[in-house]
Amino acid sequence: MDTLTAPRTTEVGAQGGLADAPSWPAIAAWGGGLIQLALGAGAITSDGASPAIRVAGILLVVIGAGAIGWGAATLAQGRIVVPRLSIAGSLAGILAAAGAMALDPTRVSVFAVAAASALLIAVALGSALELRREGQPRSKRHLVGLIVGAVLVAGIVTPALAATEAGQHAVPHGEHLEMVEPGHH
Repeated sequence: MDTLTAPRTTEVGAQGGLADAPSWPAIAAWGGGLIQLALGAGAITSDGASPAIRVAGILLVVIGAGAIGWGAATLAQGRIVVPRLSIAGSLAGILAAAGAMALDPTRVSVFAVAAASALLIAVALGSALELRREGQPRSKRHLVGLIVGAVLVAGIVTPALAATEAGQHAVPHGEHLEMVEPGHH
């Protein structure tokens, strides 16, 4: 193959590389969506919450569910679907979470909002990379991206969910009802 026509691995969107694996933005969308669902549930169900925070909670639930659905569609298709819409959805999710935090700063976790925002920025970045490389060849190295993405998102999402209003009301581990009588195995 002539070196003038061979694909260069240093170019954005070249064969192989980060932009070829749609799994990491999809998993980031799942993580961001889960955090948005928890933030939204906490905002909707809080005692004494204002109507404005409840509306922000409803928006968070809808956007969070959309992010989870988008992530599933992206993994099912093996490519980033509707990248422009996912960038807009990511921005809407960040604004809704920041709005909820501004409306009720005592109940909305700064850490959860920051974690959701970081994950939604990853979604927007992956979608922007997809837009930049449209029409270019793709590789099929998805497993590594899937595993790395799952580990990173789990490490971010788990403590963020615990920091939400819903996480604060969850039954602590070790305090569940005991199903076996003491002394019997």
